[in-house]
Parts: sequence; C-alpha cells; structure tokens
Amino acid sequence: MLDETFVNDSSAPDRDSLSRSSRASRRLELVITILGLLGLALFVVFYDRAFPTAAIDLELSRAEILQRARGYLEGQGYDVADHRSALTFSGDSWASFYLQRTVGIPETNRLIREAQVPVWYWHARWFRPLQKEEFGVDLSPDGEVVALSHLVLEDAPGASLTQAQARALAQEYVGRDRGWDLDDWEEVSASSEDRPGGRTDHRFAWKRRDWDVGESELRLAVTVQGDRVGRYDYWLKVPEAFQRDFVQQRDVAAFVAGWSLDAGLVLIGLTLLVALWRARWQIPVTFSSALRPALAVAGIILLAGANELPLAKAWYGTTQEYALFWMNRLYAIGFSAAFTGGAVLVLWILGRWLSQQVWPRQDRILARRGDRCRRLARSGWRGLMLGLMMAGYAVAFYLVATRLLGGWTPMGPAYTYAYATPLPFLGALQVGLVPATWEELAFRLLGITAVLWLARSCTRLPRAARGVLALVVPGVLWGFAHLGYVRDPLYLRGIELTLAAVFLQGLFFLRFDLTTTIVAHFVYNAGLGAVPLLRSGEPYFVASGLVVLLAMLSPIMPYAVREARRRLRGESHPVVRPRIRPAGAGDVEALAALPIPLDEGVDWPALLADPDAAVLCLWAGDDLAGAAAGRIASGAQGRVLAIYVAPDWRRRYWGSELMEALCARLEAQGAESVEAQVGVEDKLGARFMASQGWRRVAVTFRWPVEPPLIPGWGEVWGRMGFGRRARECEGDG
Repeated sequence: MLDETFVNDSSAPDRDSLSRSSRASRRLELVITILGLLGLALFVVFYDRAFPTAAIDLELSRAEILQRARGYLEGQGYDVADHRSALTFSGDSWASFYLQRTVGIPETNRLIREAQVPVWYWHARWFRPLQKEEFGVDLSPDGEVVALSHLVLEDAPGASLTQAQARALAQEYVGRDRGWDLDDWEEVSASSEDRPGGRTDHRFAWKRRDWDVGESELRLAVTVQGDRVGRYDYWLKVPEAFQRDFVQQRDVAAFVAGWSLDAGLVLIGLTLLVALWRARWQIPVTFSSALRPALAVAGIILLAGANELPLAKAWYGTTQEYALFWMNRLYAIGFSAAFTGGAVLVLWILGRWLSQQVWPRQDRILARRGDRCRRLARSGWRGLMLGLMMAGYAVAFYLVATRLLGGWTPMGPAYTYAYATPLPFLGALQVGLVPATWEELAFRLLGITAVLWLARSCTRLPRAARGVLALVVPGVLWGFAHLGYVRDPLYLRGIELTLAAVFLQGLFFLRFDLTTTIVAHFVYNAGLGAVPLLRSGEPYFVASGLVVLLAMLSPIMPYAVREARRRLRGESHPVVRPRIRPAGAGDVEALAALPIPLDEGVDWPALLADPDAAVLCLWAGDDLAGAAAGRIASGAQGRVLAIYVAPDWRRRYWGSELMEALCARLEAQGAESVEAQVGVEDKLGARFMASQGWRRVAVTFRWPVEPPLIPGWGEVWGRMGFGRRARECEGDG
C-alpha cells in the first residue's frame, strides 16, 4: 500500500470581505430587482426603435406558409407532388443593414411594414435528389409571395418567343398575378438568351419611380423561360460601394475579434500552466459536478441540431448523394455536441480548481453554504434581473450611440432561421445556453480568476487595483472578441460589451457567483429570440416563446414550488448554522458514534486528555455534524489524525473549515508544520487534501497482507468520480 503525505505550505487567506448582514442583503436584492424591472421597461418601450426584428410579424404557422407556397406553385401550373420540400425563415441582410445605416432602425421597421420592403421572408423549396430541376417560393411573414424560382436544365425544351412577346407576358404576370401597377415602375434592363434545347429565356427588370432612400433601388425582375414565367424577384438593390466598404470593415473587425479571442485563451492557458506548476501539477479532478453542465450543453446542441434537420434540405445540393448528405449533417451535429460539451467539461474543472487558488473557502460557480436549492433560486433571480438590465443597457447604448455619437449599432439575433423549425424555442435555447456557458466559464470564471491570481502572485498591487485589473482585462478581451457583429465604427461593439463585462457581469460575478452571470447571459441571448415569437399572432409561436420564458425561470422554480408546498402545509423553516468548537469530555459518546478511523491504540478519552492533541467538533444544532483530530508528534511536527463531515453537510466547505481550524489550533500549541497521510487508494481523501493547497512531499510503501483484487466496473466507475459515493463524499472542502 502507498501512503501520500501532505504538508500544509500555504496559509489560508482571509474570508470573503463581501459578507453582509441579512438586512443589507435584502436591500441589495431589492435594488437589483428594481434595476432589472427598469431594464425590462426600457427594453419594452424602445424595442421597436432599437431592434430590426421588431418588424417581424409571424402571423401564419409553418404549415400555413408551406400550404400557401404549394398552392401558389400549383396555381402557376407546376406539379410538385413527387418532390421533397423544405421551409426556412431568413432575411435580406444587405437590405436590412443598408436601410438601418441610411434611415435608422425605426424608419426601417416602418418601411418593412408599410412599404412592403422585402427584408424578412419564408423560403419554401421543392426538389428531387440528383435532379437539377427544383422550385422555390419566398413569402413575406403575412404570406405574400415576394419571389418565385424554377430551376431547369439549360437544354430543357421550350418555346422561343420574341422579346416583345416575352415582355408582354412578364407585364401581364406583374400586373395580374402580383398586383403591381407598372406605371409606378421604370424598366431598367431587358436581356434574352438562347438555350441549347431551342428555348429562349428573357429577363426584365424594373425599379420603382418614387423610391428615394439613399442610393438604393426597389426592384422587380421577371424571367420568362420559353413561354411561361419561371422566375420572379422583388428586392432592394443595395449600392455596391456600401457592400465593399461593409466587407472591408467586417474583415478588419473579424481580425481584431480573432486576436482578442486568441489573446484571452493564451492568457488563461499560460496562467493555468504556471498555477499547475506551482501546485506541483496536482489538480483534484472530479468529473461528476462538471458532467451535468457539459451534458446539458451537448444535449441542447443535439436537440437543436435534430430540430434543424428539416431545414437542412434547403441547402442540399442536388448533385450530391442524398444519403451521404444526411450522414454529413448527422456527423456535424454529433461532433459539435461532443466538442462543445467536452470544452465545457474542461473549462468547468479547470475554472473551479483555479478559482479555489484565489478563493479557497468558496465555490465561485454556486455558493455551497446553506440550502443549495435556495442558493440556486437566488442566483437564478439575480441572473434574471441582470439579464433584464443588460437588455435595457443594450437599448440605452444604441440610443446614445446613434443619436448623440452618430454611430451605427444594429441589433438582433442571428438565429431567426429557427422560426422555421418544428420546435422554434430550441433555437433560442441553444443560442442562449451554449455561449452563456462557455463564455462565462472562460472569461468570467477563468479570465477574472487568472488575472487576480497573477496579480496577487507576481505583483504588489493593492487589492482594489488587482480587482480593477481583473475586471478590465478579461472584459476588454471578451468585448472585442465580438467585433464580428456589424458596427460603425467597428470598435463600437467592443466598447459596448466591455462596459457590460466590467460594470454588470464582472461585478456580479465578484459579488455573487458564476451561476448569476450564466443565467443573465442566457436570459439576454434567448430573450432576443423569444420576443418575436411572443409578439406573433400565431398561437404555436407564442407557446414556443413561453417555453423560453419558463426556461429562464427554471433555476427559480424548484425552490419556489418547495416553499409554496411548505407554506401551504404550515411547516416551519428552521435555519441551522453549524459552529466549530473544541471537544470536551461530554462529547465522547457523540464522537464515538462517528465513523472516523483513528490510529491504532488511540481512543477518544485518551486523545482528549492528551495535551499535545487537538479535537474539534462541528455542531449543527443538537447534532454532531463532523469532527477533526490532530496531535503534535516529535520535533514540533503536527499530524492530522482524522477529519469527517456528515453526508448532509458535505459540499459546503465545512471540511475545509475544520481543516483550517485544526491546523490553527495545532500551530497555537507549538506545531511548526502540519502533515496528513492518506492512503493512495483513498482518491477522495487525496483530492480533498490537494484542494486545501497542500503539496505531496513523500510516498511511503506499505505492502498489503492480502494481494489487491482486480476492481470491478462499478468500482472503476466510482473511482472516476461518477459513482454515488463520489457524489456524496466529494468536496468536503
């Protein structure tokens, strides 16, 4: 058998100075709630003026849109009965960006609604695998046709009309079928092309005479294939100069964003390497607590990916083998889920370990003291309010940047495609949960902690300066890593998010925990996708938006339901605060009842009578919840004999409190150093000692009397940290 000896070579830092009285805490919670509600009010009042998605009015369901598109094709004489179909929801980004930049978001939303500018639309597609011919129909959210396409082979047979005959046919289609008065339109181009099969195709384009928005043009185009209309387009033509400038600015912004992200990852990576080196490469790896969020992220990616599979047909290239196309899609979904879930797993483990080097007696993800369900509910509520503050801040920043500074900051989710999926809420949940989890782990938990650890270890800066540095550096890197979003000037998005990272998410992380900022990030991202659903006139979309709202409240619901049941039953809610005190003769019976292994030949009465020994009890009301024992051996060497915390009080750092108090007591009695021995087979004990900042300095071999048995699968699973025993005993610290 091997014994690992640990020596305490680092003193524990002072307790968190942010503790408040219950009255001050309630006042702070009230202020947070008021600010959150004010953020919500600001968001609701100015939503139409700040978000281009405010013009989306989902009046019809997916089934109704698909039925209208099919009916329109059949009305044109096309038969798609033996074709596969796909439906997506998208937008004309160039048109939206140009209008926003030229006339602002409020006027853009008005033009979309009143002037029928085609920015948001449904796209229905009918195709057959390995055949070029296919059909497409674009419809506005209210079901009006804005585009028709019939893709045919170049050598497909057809009539050969003159351009005049084809123009008459196109004009009849525009006037009779689409309801446009061509007196309001000016013809700008006409072209003809002879096809190999004897067919002649003609294309005609018009621009609206009374359109006057910058240098853009509102256009119509009709393509006559042979003797029938095969293509119709209605769109906003954006100046090429705007597109070139936009692309150039976006490329520069993408370069800065990539550099910022890489710099953040390098900072975190180098800090972890240095921290691991100083910790003698010891890290207590526990997968069980990190596995749940990793599986949640991977699961939502799998569900959202499966939900988006019907949309994938919209991008199927008909020259590709159909089965291979689906295999690639399934592989991409599975790989994305595994990779992202694995990244969350690693970030969670490393972030928790590094944060314990800065806050040894705290769990920076979710506080362990007290009722964990209540802690989760409070963090969930604070996160909800913080998310509403972020929404109000985003609107306020837009108004200030555009009206006072002349900037341009279009806002809106990039996942409107999810509205065409069978379960639209999954898109909002995915884009809410995935970035909220990994970004908060990387830039808040790891980023802020890394800078604090480096500043404390390598500089003599005062505590306040270290805190400011820890907020600003990760905040800047995180903010400027988002420059891929459209902004003018390009750095505006970086400033916006840096301010949010420092004064909202960063401060809330330092004051409370990571769960608060994850919930806030999720509420903001998912909420942007839920609003168009909730504003829809279609009940199914409204129900999907309500699912997103329930997801925002999910951290609060378990505790709320439990408290409601307790109050209905008239049950009391006692608060038990454990305390640590030296053991006395009257505690012998309670100590003897604890399953604490002590050295051979030592009993509790003798240990209590030994002047060189120290015994501490952890009392929770009238129950003995734990104990710790140690003795000073020869040479002023203290030794930890035992430490135990009852299962009901584990995962709340009471083991760490006992260890700290025991070491302090032994040092007060003359011990110059303290050691602890843990059997190498006791993985939980070894992880606990390593988590206290102790380093392993000796390995002692003790041959077992009986040869060890080969462990079974259940034992192996438990040793990896997934078993029931691991969950119950993990993290006494």
